[in-house]
Amino acid sequence: MAPVVVSAQDDLVQALSHGIGWWLQAVGKTFKGHEDHFLVLSRRILQLEYEKDEDTDDPVFRAINHPVGHVTQALLDWWYRQNPDDGQGLPTALKPIFTEICETQNAKFRHGRVLLAAHALSLFRVDKAWAEQHLLPLLDWSRSEAEAQAAWEGFLWSPRLYRPLMEVIKPAFLDTVHHYTQLGKHNEQFAAFLTFAALDPGDTFTIAQLATAIRALPPDGLRESAKTLVRALEGAGDQREDYWKNRVLPFWEKIWPKSKDQASDANAESLARLCIAAGGEFPSAMAAVGNWLRVVQHPDYVIRRLLESGLSSRSPEDALRLIFTILGDQPSWLPPELRQCLDAIGQANPNLRQDYRFIRVDELARKFGI
Repeated sequence: MAPVVVSAQDDLVQALSHGIGWWLQAVGKTFKGHEDHFLVLSRRILQLEYEKDEDTDDPVFRAINHPVGHVTQALLDWWYRQNPDDGQGLPTALKPIFTEICETQNAKFRHGRVLLAAHALSLFRVDKAWAEQHLLPLLDWSRSEAEAQAAWEGFLWSPRLYRPLMEVIKPAFLDTVHHYTQLGKHNEQFAAFLTFAALDPGDTFTIAQLATAIRALPPDGLRESAKTLVRALEGAGDQREDYWKNRVLPFWEKIWPKSKDQASDANAESLARLCIAAGGEFPSAMAAVGNWLRVVQHPDYVIRRLLESGLSSRSPEDALRLIFTILGDQPSWLPPELRQCLDAIGQANPNLRQDYRFIRVDELARKFGI
């Protein structure tokens, strides 16, 4: 089909731009031969005129559904098939196209810029000089907030930490926390990415820089950061105790905000799960985080995780403290696993049965027929 479509009249290509764009993207990973036709058609789609799009909501969704986005993704897929190596440089057939897409004077190419930003890591590794000159400046909020918003949403679509890249974009990255609300549906992704960067700062960031950024997150950003800590610690598997000591505890002590107005109840479940996820370092986690625990509105999952962890038997006093704190005075519902946790605590340390916290939790459990 390519030899026929490539010679079509401009008005026909314009009318079929969406279909041709989808087609190019669909075959970008698989076609053999006809590279010249593929590049010519890609350029023709890019050169068409499109209605001006002033909407800044969800630039990623609009990019992947726009002919410019289709073509950009098709070109990227075709490039990846060539197995590019670090430092190899962009091929001569692609470099001028990608350079033109990065020119912010052309508004219609913003859809392409979003997708190039999503692949910034690969482009940086293969052609560092080109990326630093043309692509990475798009992330700079001081140049253009609209362009930076689109580029960051593309970048945050599937971000990965790579120290040499983070070193180059560090100022823009740290500045992004002040534009959190502009990131739309990707703002939580930014909070998670910032947290992972803070858990493994290396020589790229100082503790002061990371603490300033984390503490500038709004409440929902801090909530996502707390969830990220749990995911990271739970994902450490057999290494979770070491991960707690070497990553999470330093983050908690030096970076996490400690002001009372930021000790939101919304973080309560995540912080309780964080303590449990520390495994053998549960006492250390309770010593560090315990004063920041709050009532958990729906405690069943936390209590279930506590039971599964076996910590009620291994660290009964800390387990009782956690349960007492997260239940509060008037829980709306309690899970049956609570009785198993209490039994394990009482068997491990019979003296705790006389503790006022044990008595209170036992009364609550009986009230709910547990």
